[in-house]
Amino acid sequence: MEDTLIEQLKREIRYEFSREGPPEGFPKFPDIPGERYTDPAFFELEQKYFWPRTWLFAGRQEDLPEVGSYWIWESLRSTPVVLVRDADRRIRAFRNESPNGAPLVPWHDDGALKTEVEFDAPGKLFRQQHFPRRTIPDGVLRCQRRGWAYDTTGKLVSVPFGEQLDAIPYEDRQLTEYRCEVWDGWIFVNQDPDAVPLIEWLGPIARQMAQFQGENLRLFEKDSLVISCNWKVTVEAFQEVYHFKHIHQKEGVTSLDQRGATMGLFPNGHSRMITPITKRAAAASGMEDPLDWSPDARGMRGFGPLGPIPEIETVVPMVNCTSTAFSIFPNLVTPVGSTGMPFLLAWPIDIGHTLFEWVTFQNDWGDDDDPAVVEMRANRLHQRTIVMEEDTRNMTPMQKSLDSPGLLGIPISYQERRIWNCAEQLDRMIGLERIPEHLRVPQLLEPYLER
Repeated sequence: MEDTLIEQLKREIRYEFSREGPPEGFPKFPDIPGERYTDPAFFELEQKYFWPRTWLFAGRQEDLPEVGSYWIWESLRSTPVVLVRDADRRIRAFRNESPNGAPLVPWHDDGALKTEVEFDAPGKLFRQQHFPRRTIPDGVLRCQRRGWAYDTTGKLVSVPFGEQLDAIPYEDRQLTEYRCEVWDGWIFVNQDPDAVPLIEWLGPIARQMAQFQGENLRLFEKDSLVISCNWKVTVEAFQEVYHFKHIHQKEGVTSLDQRGATMGLFPNGHSRMITPITKRAAAASGMEDPLDWSPDARGMRGFGPLGPIPEIETVVPMVNCTSTAFSIFPNLVTPVGSTGMPFLLAWPIDIGHTLFEWVTFQNDWGDDDDPAVVEMRANRLHQRTIVMEEDTRNMTPMQKSLDSPGLLGIPISYQERRIWNCAEQLDRMIGLERIPEHLRVPQLLEPYLER
């Protein structure tokens, strides 16, 4: 992250503390229609025109270490995908379906991300371990009904005895392949063959997160939770700072000052949020003031031990002295730190249920059996469980409010403009002409995007 941007962020935080209203000329947002969260027809528009056209996080490249390594990615339930490393060591994504209508990999393979029963238990926390490493037998993906075999490029290469391979039209019998690209070790999948390249889609996000050296991080832990709310409710809960003071506080005291939070809006619905710590927290951690972002400032590190995980040397001091978070549209939010970050992900199960995932990546901590690592892991998992409960406790009640016939709309303020940025991008990807006029949001934020 460049020094000029850091100085700009400091100026923005000072402005946020001083302002008494939105900047002059900033557009006033009309209420977001509540039916965007409850209308089955709008949900179907998302399923048909939106989710198949966007880049979605699917895993880590080290979970496919060898040629033929694979796993099933089924977070987006309508699109079961097999991720596999091919003979050229490229990671590819295929629909988990042979052209003759049978799955390539059993749905309940023990290398799968989750099982169906987990989707039917709202409110239950599911501890998930590292993906089991699986390798396709004989180097081929095999149809589970007729035994047709496909190589790791998706080409049909053999059929069982009694069938004639040369009688099968090859062009009609390849596996359905989706776009699959890797950014800093993270795998993303897109069903749209005409989608822009992933790095272009990410834009400023990729540049500003380069400091975390994603390729060197390790999967630390993975949990999921089924929440009785629309997926957008979950994402939007992490797009504003008002909840900090009311949810993340201990005995009425919070370490963050939401009044100074500054938002960065990026193209394609992505965004950034920087929230300074309070004067009291700054003094307690040895900082001269909340904007004392010097390399030796303890900042947020002053409120608990880091444990044996070393800091990433290229992370800028600002990260330790603020709450810094990035949002990757449509459903990934990551509050970053100097040792790594969690990916918070919201996946639609149906219009009123969301699979919320918390996947944490950390700088290399060494041996898992080291007593210091064992203790650190237990402490961090305990703290993470507390934070997850605080962040999600209001989501089901919020959905009930949205279902109320008395709801006129959802007011959005200047400080919540990241939510509006996402809504605009969602409408653009569905197609404004497809959305009933009473459910659209006006396109207002283009002049305010950072590029």
